[in-house]
Amino acid sequence: MEFCHKEFNRDGYHILKFWYDKATHLTERNVIYLVMKDPDGDNFILTVLVDIIEDNIFYKEMDNSMGSVEDKCPVEFLKMLPEAVSVYDAEWRKRVIKNGIIYHNQIAELAQ
Repeated sequence: MEFCHKEFNRDGYHILKFWYDKATHLTERNVIYLVMKDPDGDNFILTVLVDIIEDNIFYKEMDNSMGSVEDKCPVEFLKMLPEAVSVYDAEWRKRVIKNGIIYHNQIAELAQ
C-alpha cells in the first residue's frame, strides 16, 4: 500500500479504495486495483500490474477505459464510477461482474 500512496496518491489524484490480487502461480501477475479520484473530481479504476524482482518493483498501469485483461476487481468498485466511457470499458465491467469478487478491507492483512 505504501508503494501505491507514493506512486499514485499525488498531483491532485487520490486513492479511494484499494484491492490486491496476489499471484498464486508463476504464470500470473500481482495486480492492484485502485479506485482513484482525479483532480476534476471524477472517479476511475487504475489497474496496476506488479512484479517484484530482487527487491525492485516493476509495474504497468492502465485505467478502466482501456478494458484491462485483468478482471478480478471487486464489483463494489464499479458502483463508484460514472458510465462506461468506451466499448473496452463496458466489456471489462461485464467480466468483473461475472467474476463476482466481493470487497473486504485488506489493509490489516497486508500489514501482517
